Amino acid sequence: MSLPPLAQSADKATLFARLGLTDHIHKMMLQEAAEARDRLSKDSGNLTDQSRANPYVQQPYKWDELSETAKHREILRIALEASPQTRPYFDKGRFFTSVGEENWATRWYLWHSFRYRDNRDNRGRGVAGRPSHGYRGNLSTPMYWDPVRHDQ
Repeated sequence: MSLPPLAQSADKATLFARLGLTDHIHKMMLQEAAEARDRLSKDSGNLTDQSRANPYVQQPYKWDELSETAKHREILRIALEASPQTRPYFDKGRFFTSVGEENWATRWYLWHSFRYRDNRDNRGRGVAGRPSHGYRGNLSTPMYWDPVRHDQ
Protein backbone atom coordinates (compact mmCIF):
# COMPACT_ATOMS: atom_id res chain seq x y z
CA MET A 1 0.00 0.00 0.00
CA SER A 2 1.38 3.38 -0.94
CA LEU A 3 0.99 6.54 1.09
CA PRO A 4 -0.32 9.83 -0.32
CA PRO A 5 2.39 12.01 -1.91
CA LEU A 6 4.50 14.23 0.30
CA ALA A 7 5.77 17.58 -0.97
CA GLN A 8 9.42 17.66 -2.05
CA SER A 9 9.98 20.42 0.48
CA ALA A 10 8.47 18.54 3.44
CA ASP A 11 10.75 18.49 6.44
CA LYS A 12 12.72 15.52 7.72
CA ALA A 13 10.42 14.90 10.72
CA THR A 14 7.40 14.65 8.42
CA LEU A 15 9.25 12.25 6.15
CA PHE A 16 10.38 10.06 9.07
CA ALA A 17 6.84 9.92 10.44
CA ARG A 18 5.29 9.16 7.06
CA LEU A 19 7.70 6.36 6.16
CA GLY A 20 8.52 5.03 9.65
CA LEU A 21 12.26 5.58 9.11
CA THR A 22 15.26 5.06 11.32
CA ASP A 23 18.27 7.33 10.99
CA HIS A 24 20.32 4.43 9.57
CA ILE A 25 17.80 3.66 6.80
CA HIS A 26 17.45 7.38 6.08
CA LYS A 27 21.21 7.68 5.52
CA MET A 28 21.16 4.63 3.23
CA MET A 29 18.34 6.19 1.20
CA LEU A 30 20.26 9.46 0.96
CA GLN A 31 23.28 7.56 -0.35
CA GLU A 32 21.25 5.75 -3.01
CA ALA A 33 19.76 9.08 -4.10
CA ALA A 34 23.22 10.69 -4.20
CA GLU A 35 24.43 7.96 -6.55
CA ALA A 36 21.45 8.67 -8.83
CA ARG A 37 22.13 12.41 -8.60
CA ASP A 38 25.69 11.81 -9.76
CA ARG A 39 24.48 9.72 -12.72
CA LEU A 40 22.04 12.48 -13.74
CA SER A 41 24.60 15.24 -13.23
CA LYS A 42 27.20 13.80 -15.59
CA ASP A 43 25.14 13.14 -18.72
CA SER A 44 24.34 16.11 -20.97
CA GLY A 45 21.55 14.01 -22.50
CA ASN A 46 19.60 14.66 -19.28
CA LEU A 47 19.51 18.44 -19.76
CA THR A 48 16.50 20.50 -20.76
CA ASP A 49 16.71 22.08 -24.20
CA GLN A 50 17.18 25.49 -22.57
CA SER A 51 20.04 24.24 -20.39
CA ARG A 52 21.70 22.48 -23.31
CA ALA A 53 21.69 25.79 -25.24
CA ASN A 54 23.16 27.77 -22.31
CA PRO A 55 26.96 27.97 -22.60
CA TYR A 56 27.28 28.55 -18.82
CA VAL A 57 25.64 25.26 -17.88
CA GLN A 58 28.30 22.74 -16.97
CA GLN A 59 28.79 19.58 -14.94
CA PRO A 60 27.74 18.78 -12.35
CA TYR A 61 24.27 19.73 -13.57
CA LYS A 62 21.72 21.27 -11.20
CA TRP A 63 18.19 20.00 -10.52
CA ASP A 64 16.50 22.73 -12.52
CA GLU A 65 18.81 22.16 -15.50
CA LEU A 66 17.61 18.56 -15.92
CA SER A 67 14.58 17.45 -17.90
CA GLU A 68 11.60 16.06 -16.04
CA THR A 69 11.85 12.94 -18.20
CA ALA A 70 15.42 12.29 -17.04
CA LYS A 71 14.47 12.89 -13.39
CA HIS A 72 11.47 10.57 -13.66
CA ARG A 73 13.54 7.82 -15.29
CA GLU A 74 16.12 8.05 -12.48
CA ILE A 75 13.43 8.12 -9.77
CA LEU A 76 12.02 4.84 -11.06
CA ARG A 77 15.55 3.40 -11.33
CA ILE A 78 16.35 4.25 -7.70
CA ALA A 79 13.24 2.43 -6.51
CA LEU A 80 13.85 -0.55 -8.81
CA GLU A 81 17.52 -0.95 -7.83
CA ALA A 82 17.12 -0.10 -4.13
CA SER A 83 18.86 -2.31 -1.61
CA PRO A 84 16.82 -4.89 0.27
CA GLN A 85 16.99 -2.62 3.35
CA THR A 86 15.66 0.52 1.62
CA ARG A 87 13.28 -0.95 -0.95
CA PRO A 88 10.33 -1.33 1.47
CA TYR A 89 10.57 2.39 2.31
CA PHE A 90 10.89 3.51 -1.30
CA ASP A 91 7.95 1.22 -2.14
CA LYS A 92 5.76 3.17 0.28
CA GLY A 93 6.12 6.14 -2.07
CA ARG A 94 4.92 4.34 -5.21
CA PHE A 95 1.67 5.41 -6.79
CA PHE A 96 0.11 5.32 -10.22
CA THR A 97 -1.55 8.03 -12.27
CA SER A 98 -3.42 7.74 -15.54
CA VAL A 99 -0.06 8.35 -17.23
CA GLY A 100 2.20 5.97 -15.32
CA GLU A 101 4.15 5.19 -12.16
CA GLU A 102 5.41 7.85 -9.75
CA ASN A 103 7.30 7.67 -6.47
CA TRP A 104 7.12 10.61 -4.08
CA ALA A 105 9.57 9.12 -1.55
CA THR A 106 12.27 8.61 -4.17
CA ARG A 107 11.62 12.07 -5.62
CA TRP A 108 12.00 13.58 -2.13
CA TYR A 109 15.40 11.93 -1.64
CA LEU A 110 16.67 12.76 -5.12
CA TRP A 111 15.56 16.41 -4.84
CA HIS A 112 17.17 16.76 -1.42
CA SER A 113 20.43 15.25 -2.63
CA PHE A 114 20.57 17.95 -5.31
CA ARG A 115 19.69 20.70 -2.84
CA TYR A 116 22.42 19.62 -0.47
CA ARG A 117 25.08 19.26 -3.14
CA ASP A 118 24.11 22.44 -5.00
CA ASN A 119 24.10 24.54 -1.82
CA ARG A 120 27.46 23.12 -0.75
CA ASP A 121 29.05 23.46 -4.22
CA ASN A 122 27.98 27.08 -4.69
CA ARG A 123 28.76 28.39 -1.22
CA GLY A 124 31.43 31.04 -1.36
CA ARG A 125 32.50 30.67 -4.98
CA GLY A 126 31.00 31.97 -8.14
CA VAL A 127 30.98 30.17 -11.46
CA ALA A 128 30.35 32.07 -14.67
CA GLY A 129 26.60 32.48 -14.99
CA ARG A 130 26.10 31.09 -11.47
CA PRO A 131 26.65 33.79 -8.84
CA SER A 132 27.75 32.73 -5.37
CA HIS A 133 26.39 33.89 -1.99
CA GLY A 134 23.38 31.58 -1.97
CA TYR A 135 21.88 32.53 -5.33
CA ARG A 136 21.67 30.74 -8.66
CA GLY A 137 21.24 32.25 -12.09
CA ASN A 138 18.51 34.80 -11.47
CA LEU A 139 19.39 36.84 -8.38
CA SER A 140 15.75 36.87 -7.31
CA THR A 141 15.79 33.07 -6.85
CA PRO A 142 17.43 32.18 -3.51
CA MET A 143 18.83 28.75 -2.77
CA TYR A 144 17.15 26.90 0.06
CA TRP A 145 18.25 25.67 3.46
CA ASP A 146 18.09 21.88 3.68
CA PRO A 147 16.60 20.54 6.92
CA VAL A 148 17.92 17.03 6.17
CA ARG A 149 21.52 18.18 6.45
CA HIS A 150 21.26 21.18 8.74
CA ASP A 151 18.93 20.29 11.62
CA GLN A 152 21.27 18.06 13.59
